[in-house]
Amino acid sequence: MDFKDKVVLITGASSGIGKEAAIQFAKKGSKVILVARRKQKLEQIANDLKKSNIPTLICECDVSDKLQVEKMSKLVLEKYGSIDILVNNAGFAIYGSVFDLTTEEIESQMATNYFGMIYCIKNFLPSMLEKKSGHIVNVASVAASFGLPGIASYCASKFAMLGFSEGLKHELKGTGIGITVVSPIMVRTNFFDHPSFKKCRNTH
Repeated sequence: MDFKDKVVLITGASSGIGKEAAIQFAKKGSKVILVARRKQKLEQIANDLKKSNIPTLICECDVSDKLQVEKMSKLVLEKYGSIDILVNNAGFAIYGSVFDLTTEEIESQMATNYFGMIYCIKNFLPSMLEKKSGHIVNVASVAASFGLPGIASYCASKFAMLGFSEGLKHELKGTGIGITVVSPIMVRTNFFDHPSFKKCRNTH
């Protein structure tokens, strides 16, 4: 596939897989939209890409917030009309047993990892359907396939992402829009930087 001049939106673009994906798409000549909560980090990446004359747009947005996603998507669609590739990458885990985690900590993972993906798809899918082309990439995890102790709530959010993606894939048949689920195993990122993982490291 030729990525030159394609409009690519990546959530969780301030670090890890999202940041690297942005760099790789930019190298292939795509117009990259960087979405994340940390504006300063996004600005650093955008400045690095500008040195290579790559046009970027940064959007400070917490994907777990439905209204923020609506505002962000409106801004993007006003500028570009539509996007070609949506990469739902934003996600995090809090380590701890179901007993130890608060209900709010469990809900927060589902809010970002699962509902964040849905909010983005709901806002960008209509314009893709209108032009009968586009691709959605959902970054899940090997934890979408089997449950693991200590990250049960994270696994649940990724199981949900996988099930939603499979159902949506059938619905999109014949529309010209594709969907891909990526399930990484272990990638060297700041995923384990959440303070809760100190407990995990201390037990091994």
